[in-house]
Amino acid sequence: MGKKLERVMKGDRSATSATSHDTSDVDGNKSPEPYSCTGDFEADYTELCNRAGLMEIPKVVPRPHRPGPPPPPDPKEKVEEPTSPVPSEQEEPPPTTYTTSDKFDYFKPKVQVELEKPEDKKSMTEVYIRGWKVDQKYIDIFKQCFPAADKLHTIDFWNVGLTDNTLAQFAAVASQCLNLRTVKLDGNPVPGEGFHQLIGEDSMIVSMSLRSCKITDKGAELIGKALSTAKTRNQSLCALNLNSNMITDAGACYIANGLRMNRTLLVLSIANNAIGDEAAKKFGEVLSRFALTHEEVVERRKVLSEKGAPDVRRSPISRRAESRDRPGSQSSRSQLDKSMAKSGRASSKAKKDKKEDDKKGKGKDDKWKKEPQRGASKANSLGFTSELQTETLGKASKGKGRQSGGKKGQGAGSITEAETPDILEIINPLLEEAERVDGELLIPGNRALINLNISRNRIGEAGLKSLLKGIQYQITLTTLGSRSGGTGLMRLSVQKNSFLPNHESYLKMQELMMTRDPLYKPPSKTPDEESTSQATGS
Repeated sequence: MGKKLERVMKGDRSATSATSHDTSDVDGNKSPEPYSCTGDFEADYTELCNRAGLMEIPKVVPRPHRPGPPPPPDPKEKVEEPTSPVPSEQEEPPPTTYTTSDKFDYFKPKVQVELEKPEDKKSMTEVYIRGWKVDQKYIDIFKQCFPAADKLHTIDFWNVGLTDNTLAQFAAVASQCLNLRTVKLDGNPVPGEGFHQLIGEDSMIVSMSLRSCKITDKGAELIGKALSTAKTRNQSLCALNLNSNMITDAGACYIANGLRMNRTLLVLSIANNAIGDEAAKKFGEVLSRFALTHEEVVERRKVLSEKGAPDVRRSPISRRAESRDRPGSQSSRSQLDKSMAKSGRASSKAKKDKKEDDKKGKGKDDKWKKEPQRGASKANSLGFTSELQTETLGKASKGKGRQSGGKKGQGAGSITEAETPDILEIINPLLEEAERVDGELLIPGNRALINLNISRNRIGEAGLKSLLKGIQYQITLTTLGSRSGGTGLMRLSVQKNSFLPNHESYLKMQELMMTRDPLYKPPSKTPDEESTSQATGS
């Protein structure tokens, strides 16, 4: 009896072990469920690295900062007099101004992050990766982590070994990050030079740095076309850094052509390249005024016809006169006469009202005081210029004059807030006032750019003179009061080029640009000079 029980128990155990083995095999064959990121970058990044089977995962650490200055001493506290040190046999404790770490821990790959609130793990704003290769596995991980971080606005990948494929995927990831504004990819030479994918027409990146990326004229051409063409233009990028690359005159001319129709870029740096006089002449031309190409002229006519040309509509009388089937009827003519008579009565009534108001001492000025211009105050709060405000109020008064009973000033005063435009459109450079000279159509150049750095290149005297002419042209327009296209260059760096530091054009340029620098402070006058100026002024 006991032997039979033992056999039954052994059979049950073997059956259960077999079934458990089968179920384990089935579970192993199943693919894991997709992971949904929570917005906590450290937790999401670690989980995705574990799922990808990475053996060594770079740690996520806070970005180190230089310690700030010590706080000033409190004057209320009593300063203790230094006492003579008492010799003691005990060893002094180590200083607390530094922390020790493991051997070679400084050189291990890390992901440095910046948190808006240290206690909130979901408040990551910046990501820094330095000197280790970001291959396809990490790009696949960042594809899921970065878009989930709602407050991420800066990504800095220095010398991470990007390739054409990973750069294209990174550009796709950057377009999914809604708040991403700053991208730095210094030290990443890419064979295809596809950096222009980051600054397309729909890009939201405001600042981009591409230093030491070995960008040639091929990449410069792509970047110039991404900045603007006759039909498209980037409207978000404000700062572009192309220092220490391999751009020559041809590539710099492409970038200068990109500034023809671009009115968003404010800061451009192409220092330490191989730019010569040809590119400097092109920049001087773009900064002053230039002739439109055939493609730009065609696009200008198209834009003017779509935006500025009035609607050509024939009057009802002309349509009835041209129609053979239905000539003008007596009823319609009588209706027209009635409307004209009604308008005449309204105008005569307005004149009588005006005379009565003058007698009572209630003039037009008092009425304007009682009924303030709501539309005008709205326009002032939005930053409209006086010309634009006058034009807007004039158009509105024309449209409202018939409904106001014909009183003077009431049409402009009855503007509602709904009629005032709330959004200012970016002016298309093709719509600027043009001048025809020798069969060419000339328009004012780029005056939106305020900082240009072309130092440490190969620019000679001819290029220097062209840049000086461009600056003088911008200063002339500014003195004439033309600020519609911008203020023009405020800083221009051309030092360490192929001309002498004491060159006449260079010294004159420095003198002109010194007063345009927003941080310029005129030298203080001595008491003798002040007394002399007061005497001459009196």
